[in-house]
Amino acid sequence: MSSKGQSIYFEKALLESKSYLALKTPAAVQVLSLFFTKRQLKPIGRKGKDGWLITNNGQIEFTYLEAQKKYGFSVSKFRTALDDLIDKGFIDIESTGAGVHKVKTLYRISNRWRDYETPNYESPKQRPRKPINGGFKKGNQYGRNCQK
Repeated sequence: MSSKGQSIYFEKALLESKSYLALKTPAAVQVLSLFFTKRQLKPIGRKGKDGWLITNNGQIEFTYLEAQKKYGFSVSKFRTALDDLIDKGFIDIESTGAGVHKVKTLYRISNRWRDYETPNYESPKQRPRKPINGGFKKGNQYGRNCQK
């Protein structure tokens, strides 16, 4: 379903949902579409009559470098789009690579969006944040603030 030359399918319920309509930026809509191109679908029942199963769910890779080089997203625009998609229940982080040693973050396409703004909505796990490098602190052993 998602390889070159084939179509991407969106449920009508998704396109009309409160969560989809609440996406903050056009970039979030674009990134969601790109996530849908990365899913591998297997029909359930005869020719998918009973639905589709995402066979690579939890193993979907979408790196910042790919977003930047292939699709032209800035780091901040891509990060904001990811945060919005996670917050609205479209994707979840299966495991985080945090950009360390070329370990990639793996994503899962979620159905939490169906319960958005209802009492049944499950809040997402917070995405791990990269620590802000504050530079040298007073009293360090290097630099002009060092204690000698």
